[in-house]
Amino acid sequence: PFGRALEGIRENEGRMRALGYPTYRYRLAAFVIAAAFAGLAGATTALYNGYANPSQLYWHTSGLVLIAVIVGGTRSLLGAVLGAFFVTIVQLVISSYTEHWQLLLGAVFIAVVLFLPGGLISLGRLGWLRR
Repeated sequence: PFGRALEGIRENEGRMRALGYPTYRYRLAAFVIAAAFAGLAGATTALYNGYANPSQLYWHTSGLVLIAVIVGGTRSLLGAVLGAFFVTIVQLVISSYTEHWQLLLGAVFIAVVLFLPGGLISLGRLGWLRR
């Protein structure tokens, strides 16, 4: 019910408000949950590395996260995971051959935005990944 309510708020907040849903509370809860996960991820990273470094907050890092989510698909958690996996594989494999792996990732990003607006996860919905 919580996820469906958030989907309804995303699609038409006025309608959800008219149906009696407290949209502000749902949105606030979603932001609190997201902030808790972000804080947990930051704390885990600091514990794993043994320190927190300002270079970890560089725009390139957050840009890669956004690209991963967009490439994978923004409307599902599985899409974000798929995008993160894909971007990490591209980074690891291509960077061993050339230092210009960002160029290939940028080309893939543009192709996905143009031809698969739903992200890579939409391939499964289209039946391309199903047998």
